[in-house]
Amino acid sequence: MKKYLASAISGIGTLFFGISTALAQELPKPNMSVWQSDKMKPVRDFADIGIGVILGVAVLYAVIMIAWYGIKLQSAGGDLIKSQEAKHGLKATIVGVGITFGAIFIVGVILYVLGLVGIKSA
Repeated sequence: MKKYLASAISGIGTLFFGISTALAQELPKPNMSVWQSDKMKPVRDFADIGIGVILGVAVLYAVIMIAWYGIKLQSAGGDLIKSQEAKHGLKATIVGVGITFGAIFIVGVILYVLGLVGIKSA
């Protein structure tokens, strides 16, 4: 267990060091005139709606599954197998929500680095 923990911490540290090194450098700004044109507005709107729908469905599903496994855990009583099943389901749901929000965060960072979203200066 200690080997896995040390390996995970080392891997995360290497990942953050690599990201900080990459983001510290001045990246060339791509030409986004096509993306910002009026011809791309339907695509941008579709992407915004799609991300919103995916996020909404993920949150709704997570709330339903947390309630479901919570009820199963409460109704398990002294049955060890049922309570372990419910705990495993709760953990899987929470990990899934974490992965979903992590993916949205990573996409946001990528869009920010590319200059597609961010604070507009006057």
